[in-house]
Amino acid sequence: MRERQGLLEILSADARRDLLARAGTIRVRKGRSVVARSEVSGDVFIVQEGRFNVVRYSADGREVSLRELGEGQMFGELAAIDGAARSVGIVAATDGRLLAIPPDLFRATVRDHPEAADWLIRRLTAQVRGLTERVFELSALNVRARLHCELLRLARSRDGGNADAPTHAELANRIGTHREAVTRELNLLAEQKIIRAGRRRLEFLDLAGLEQVVAASLHDPAGDPGWW
Repeated sequence: MRERQGLLEILSADARRDLLARAGTIRVRKGRSVVARSEVSGDVFIVQEGRFNVVRYSADGREVSLRELGEGQMFGELAAIDGAARSVGIVAATDGRLLAIPPDLFRATVRDHPEAADWLIRRLTAQVRGLTERVFELSALNVRARLHCELLRLARSRDGGNADAPTHAELANRIGTHREAVTRELNLLAEQKIIRAGRRRLEFLDLAGLEQVVAASLHDPAGDPGWW
């Protein structure tokens, strides 16, 4: 789920000014890689403009989109904390602008400002909870239910409003299925007036209805065994 408050928002005015004065800004063109998996680097990035995909690649080179990052969201903190290589790649989905924070500055900010340390603990905890949910979904739910869960995450991250939607292929990658299955289910949800889908746009018409669909799926993980 999208972070409701970012690092810059929770810092005091003086701490924020100091961080911004020592950080850098970079512009990235659509399709360009910001960081690559297994790369050894430690900068932490905050999205100021644009959208970015978190990706990994299979052995045969197929790109798997794990999630999307938008304005105000942060990535790269794990490498800054432990000094290990990057665990995922980040690719610009649109033209964008990033605030780049050197790893020593990021660690010093967290160390010297208790509010930043508390925020980071809560953020990492939320990530663990989110990953636990995804592992359960991939292990226990059918494709239809997994898509409903992914759509609900997207709706909540955009406060239930219109969204620049991932492509059907990107959604399929995230939940481990194929594009045709995603297209079929989105059409069914549109017929039920739960969503309205356009080209790269997704409007959530009935968020409560989508939540009920997800709740039913989680209560009965097997779902409809004959649907697929």
